[in-house]
Amino acid sequence: MDETKPNILMQDWEDEYLIETAIESPRVWVTLNDEIEIQELKSDRFDEVLKIIKEHYIYDEPLIQSSQMYTDNGSVEEYLYLVQTWMKDTLSTVAVELKTGNLVGFLVCRFNEIHNRDPEFSKDRVYEGSILRELKKFKHYLTKRGNAYKHNNVDKMLEVYSWFVLPQYRNKGIGTELLRNVMERQLPEYEWFDIQVIGGVFTDMVSQRIAESLGMVTLYEFVYSAWTATNEKTGEQEEFFKKIVRENHSAKVMSVKVGQSSSVPSGRQSGAIDEHDNIV
Repeated sequence: MDETKPNILMQDWEDEYLIETAIESPRVWVTLNDEIEIQELKSDRFDEVLKIIKEHYIYDEPLIQSSQMYTDNGSVEEYLYLVQTWMKDTLSTVAVELKTGNLVGFLVCRFNEIHNRDPEFSKDRVYEGSILRELKKFKHYLTKRGNAYKHNNVDKMLEVYSWFVLPQYRNKGIGTELLRNVMERQLPEYEWFDIQVIGGVFTDMVSQRIAESLGMVTLYEFVYSAWTATNEKTGEQEEFFKKIVRENHSAKVMSVKVGQSSSVPSGRQSGAIDEHDNIV
């Protein structure tokens, strides 16, 4: 042992070193195959999440990719601003490759209340970027009809906002463990805030299958090809989602009451391999 370094196990709990270490170090929830750690998202990783969104997510996430939001700089910048806001007040989670220390996936979520009057998250807020405005309109339409608050008879919930694993790291169970972590391992923290329901809009077949395998149920489903928007130049209605990929035909509003999830044992930590992995 290197005696020049403080031994954390020998420190008194009132020692400033130990306190600062505990505050600054992310909690590690689980390790997959001795390769990937599922960690608490700390502020020093925010820029990495935003970088992945800017370089990968907007080109690969089915809903955003098919809307071609990457062609609208105003929408992209506004979306990045929103993600920054979500990350600041959430219990979000990241996947980190041990060998490199690089972030390879994330799940961003936040607490929502049905009576929240914050204009920052109001359905009436005018977002920068025409494509993002239409995406928000689409999401509001779905969540209004698949009303998780009404379905579960609650006035607050934890909502999944952005969920993504880099393409080269898929099919390793990472996406599943990110969602499982939110649905199971962090329950004591949700209970502190009196949160009983976890839900969100799941935009492709793989994420929907994963959510369903962990106990989520579908409250509402909408076929992408049925959504039309007004062409700003011609004034005509036309199909908004023009290039749906990987046979992802619909979006689903899904939710679960905490404590009712996980048809798969949560102890499956090491060696967890899924036939598919999420791309949302």
